[in-house]
Amino acid sequence: MKKFGSAKNSKLQFEKEYNDSQKTPSMKFTIKHTFFIAFLFFISFAKAQKTAINFFENDYKSALEKAKSSKKPIFIMVYAAWCSHCSKMKSTVLKEPNVIAFYNSNFINVMMDSETPIGKEFMKKYNIKSFPIFLFLDEKETHLYSTGGEFTTEEFIAEAQKVLNPNTQIPTLEKKFNEDISSPENCIMYLSVLRKSIDSDKSDEVTARYLATQSKDQLISPINWKIVAFGVNELNSKGFETIISHQNDFAKAASPKRVEAKILNVVKKTLTQNINYLDSIGYSKNRILAKNINLAKADSLVFKLDLQMYEVTKSWKKYEQTTLESVEKWAWNDYQTINNISKIYIDHITDKEALKKSILWAKRSVEINNSAENTLLLARLYNKINDKKSAIENAQKAKNIIIAMGWDVKDVNQFLKELGTK
Repeated sequence: MKKFGSAKNSKLQFEKEYNDSQKTPSMKFTIKHTFFIAFLFFISFAKAQKTAINFFENDYKSALEKAKSSKKPIFIMVYAAWCSHCSKMKSTVLKEPNVIAFYNSNFINVMMDSETPIGKEFMKKYNIKSFPIFLFLDEKETHLYSTGGEFTTEEFIAEAQKVLNPNTQIPTLEKKFNEDISSPENCIMYLSVLRKSIDSDKSDEVTARYLATQSKDQLISPINWKIVAFGVNELNSKGFETIISHQNDFAKAASPKRVEAKILNVVKKTLTQNINYLDSIGYSKNRILAKNINLAKADSLVFKLDLQMYEVTKSWKKYEQTTLESVEKWAWNDYQTINNISKIYIDHITDKEALKKSILWAKRSVEINNSAENTLLLARLYNKINDKKSAIENAQKAKNIIIAMGWDVKDVNQFLKELGTK
């Protein structure tokens, strides 16, 4: 058996050597060469997996030309250097491999700096008012979809997938809505993408057109509440008038809290936008509408927004008048708001009677929260009316609190020095 096994092994060895001998040097080289090519292909393939989205940097014109030739839609991220949300998206989600692969495969990509000349022109053209904005256009520059803010990786890809589906593109949803304006389903689908887009200003008009098709019997329903909740954003709009005039009815269809929250949201959004654009005339008009709601929470909100508006416009007389009229009504238990008012009075108000009134508010702040900050503000207000004794007394109280907390007394010591103490 052992001998037979040896003979068999010898035969196999002979066949192997014979087969090898039949391979020419060129064949052996070809095999090695094939393996080498395969290895190079693998390396090239690995390198082909991009480590970044292929962005045209501030070059929309070139991107548009490439979109026309490739028939791919354009993705534009509009950002500002100071925008923390922009920086976070750029440093996290936009560097994810699956995001990179998806956007490089499906879009021509542009990174647009809003502070460059071309960026400013682009923002004006597409009515961009916030950052970051993610805008999708086709090769004819038709607005297909847009959104903004921060997203997770999965959300960011899901948003882009809506662009690739004609049924979820803005032009399709707009067309369906216009074909049957009375359809709540068409309206809400259109509003759901419109309200987060660069054309969100159109939401109020769309909502008003839909509501005009509804009879009194049809108006109050859960889906119509959802439509006004989605689509109403402006105080001066038919939709907001509808909410106010049917507030109790909508409260039954939704809930009193949800209706109240929507009203306050519209008040805040409208007036804040006026503040951001320093639109004093628009603010005054919308403020009247907000006050006419006769809702205590809205009045309280308007008071705080008034203070913001008068501060950014440096309207110190209006600031003084508003605080004298309303602090005890709307901020009496809010020491943080009182503190902010105290700081403004120290820096900008000179009327002695108004300053004496502000001391009463500052005392209330100390009653609510006996902190070093609150007490030191009270001391500074006393100093503003030249009551040195009370200023020193309260500054020393503030210093004692600071020492007890183990904090730095440098600032309070400097103030005491200014007051003439050692």
